[in-house]
Amino acid sequence: MLRFYFILENRFKNIKQYKTLCYNTNTNVNSQILTDLLGISHKEAKLYIDKYKLFNKDGELLTQNIRICQSIGYRNKDILNSRSLLSVHPTELEQHYKALEEGGFSNITAHVLAKARTFMRRLIMELKGINLIPYSLNVSENLVSFIEDKNIVTRMKTDYSDEILWKDVHLAVLKNYLMLRLDGTEEEIEKLLRIHTFVRNKSFRVIQKNIKIAEELGFGARKIIKHGYLLANCPSYTETTLRDLGDLAGMNMRQAMWQYPKLIMTPPRNIIKIYGILKEFDISDEIIRKQPNVFHMSPETVKLRLQEIEKCPDMKILFQHPKFLALVVHHNRAKTRLDFLQQSQLRCATLSILKTNVRYEYEEYVKEGKDVNKVSDLLHYLERLFSITRHELKKKISRHPYYLQVPLKDMQTTYDYLLMNRFSKESIYKIVYILLYPIDKVEKAHDELRNSSNYNYKSLSQINKLNLMLYFMEKEYHFTGNGIWKNDKKPEYTEKSI
Repeated sequence: MLRFYFILENRFKNIKQYKTLCYNTNTNVNSQILTDLLGISHKEAKLYIDKYKLFNKDGELLTQNIRICQSIGYRNKDILNSRSLLSVHPTELEQHYKALEEGGFSNITAHVLAKARTFMRRLIMELKGINLIPYSLNVSENLVSFIEDKNIVTRMKTDYSDEILWKDVHLAVLKNYLMLRLDGTEEEIEKLLRIHTFVRNKSFRVIQKNIKIAEELGFGARKIIKHGYLLANCPSYTETTLRDLGDLAGMNMRQAMWQYPKLIMTPPRNIIKIYGILKEFDISDEIIRKQPNVFHMSPETVKLRLQEIEKCPDMKILFQHPKFLALVVHHNRAKTRLDFLQQSQLRCATLSILKTNVRYEYEEYVKEGKDVNKVSDLLHYLERLFSITRHELKKKISRHPYYLQVPLKDMQTTYDYLLMNRFSKESIYKIVYILLYPIDKVEKAHDELRNSSNYNYKSLSQINKLNLMLYFMEKEYHFTGNGIWKNDKKPEYTEKSI
């Protein structure tokens, strides 16, 4: 018990040290950014960051916020006095400015932009009363003036009272526009806006551009309504990705976006970071191309999951499987399933079972106690080891009656042992069945052969050695193949394939 508390205490100390390191690093980086871009001293910058908790803000995003504010024309002093200008996401900052501009705001100061949501929730007449919107301006007509399709403009309703909240007029005009532009029913558009609430206050210019981008990617109106979050996209993300990363990992990014729409909204810098992380773990472009949706995860999540997989022998063995990245994308599901399989004493946890989207397939596997590998997963594994065609591999390995009953991680352990003892890949492939035997039996048979007075170990070829090791492991089982079972206990379920 004392040891447990000691470990726990050390773990918390490590976490605290890590957080302190991150805090110090971010504070120094962000302090320098404020000093360089806003002209304040390093001491003032550090106090500002501590006071307004900007130490967790990504330095690149902080720089973008400042650049946006400066491009609008705000003074450095005004930017610092309106702290939320630096804390929100730059995309939100930019889109709020456009939305306010479209909605008739003529005096969008740093204070107004920083409190955009608050001002959007006020009555139009109040906004006119404090000179934020010209008294003679019709807000709905001003919003409609930003719609490019003139056929739609002529069908838009614009007679809204000033005694209505600004956000409600914006929402009514937006709903009307989307119904006409996407040929959707009132119920469909209301559902879209209810589910994707962040679309409600979006700029009409941004929404129109997002619809155009989606259509260029092959999305019809029905699919855009179904994936309503696309309307809240940052158009520059998609444009940059298609321009600069269109053939990343040899994939067709346009096709990938059509297949996985969330990719459209992924910041290009995240895609670059994730690709770099995948390469750190030696994941090939061929594997990456099969799972493009790994790019709409956060880089931190991808790295964390890969690190967890590396520490788990049952999953690590699948690293070079063509569909390995499904374990990263669906990691929580795979981890839960693996835990349950281990509790149920089912040892063969192949990727097909861990990742399958077909629930009944997994449930059937558990219910029937099918402790066997999928043929395809076994062949993928052996193909990686020996670079032999799957047809030849299956023809050879399937001669053993229980070739599907051995966990891949156990086969890898035996394979590593043989390599370490200077057996070549070619020799191991000739006697590939030896990979099905538990490492303790293989070691015992190897020792028996080396110490046997009946054989001159050094004069034997590698293939003869492996054959004799198989002989030692199987002779007491009358060469039935039952030598592969650990503890000499044959499981009840020995079906050859699933």
